[in-house]
Amino acid sequence: MSTSPSDAVPQVAAAYYDGHTAASRAVTLSIDGGDLLLQGGTVELRWPLHEVRISERLGNTPRLISHPGDGHCEVNDQAGLDKLLAQTGAGRSWLDAMQHSLPWALAALVLIVVSVAAAYRYALPWGAENLAMRLPGSVLQKMGDSTLETLDRFMLKPSKLDAARQQALSEAYARLTPPADAQLKYRIVFRSAPDVGANAFALPDGSIVMLDELVELTQDDNEIIAVLAHERGHIERRHAMRMVLQSSAVGLALAWYVGDVSSLLATAPAIIMQAKYSRDMEREADDYAAQTLQANGLSPCLLADILDKLEAAHRKAQQEEEKQAPAEPGKRNVAMDYLASHPATQERRRLLCAE
Repeated sequence: MSTSPSDAVPQVAAAYYDGHTAASRAVTLSIDGGDLLLQGGTVELRWPLHEVRISERLGNTPRLISHPGDGHCEVNDQAGLDKLLAQTGAGRSWLDAMQHSLPWALAALVLIVVSVAAAYRYALPWGAENLAMRLPGSVLQKMGDSTLETLDRFMLKPSKLDAARQQALSEAYARLTPPADAQLKYRIVFRSAPDVGANAFALPDGSIVMLDELVELTQDDNEIIAVLAHERGHIERRHAMRMVLQSSAVGLALAWYVGDVSSLLATAPAIIMQAKYSRDMEREADDYAAQTLQANGLSPCLLADILDKLEAAHRKAQQEEEKQAPAEPGKRNVAMDYLASHPATQERRRLLCAE
């Protein structure tokens, strides 16, 4: 900043653009009472300060000073402009002060971290749930078929149950009166998986895969029906689809705004096979099963009983696995992570058998 020896008025150099041509003219800026003076060559302007707009300071980028109808100035001398503005009593704006304050910068960083965490914890699940409930049946069917094809290729084997036994279980489940809000058609797919153990699991399209090992685990068909009702709860609440969408935030955004679900179709089998439902999702499926069983004159404790047996069976299988090295390290663990995703706990038993 320079000071004129004649009048001792603080000044700062600037480039003036009149808004009509691209040429700039060198001017000096000074304060005179309530006006900003622009002087240089043929330029002699007086802008009332209350009509002047001054851009915020951003690093070393030029500051813009504009006035309606009279063009604008660019100022590179940041310190000089701050001192000139100080003559008006305005000084640096609160936003400029915050941008150059370490405490405010740290506070902004904390706010960003909290916002991202909150979006991941609340906004992403909310968006996934809303989109999952709106996906058309054709998309669910493609995901179900693709996942079952992958499971059949790498994990599952044909069922050894005779046709009469399969039909009896299918008919017993078909006789259940579903809750009033049931949306999808269902079918039971019978398979065997000796390396996996007793279980049943749901696919997005309404298919429920029943493993022979689960049928062999209990002599009470009502316990099997209870498991099927639980898995139907996962399907009705679109839990598998929500897991797929939450696992692919980019895919969620594309599907939400563009309607393109092709990327989700490609990743769905791997995500569904390795997913473990959250405690909230398990509780929703338990509630759905309990309502279904009660509506059909059956006790929700049936589900707690079979969950106890499943937990004991998987614990025994894990202990046996630890005693001997698996033929293919890692393969069985991946299957257990997905298929043993329904741990029986005392908390769940207390809720299911509350009455």
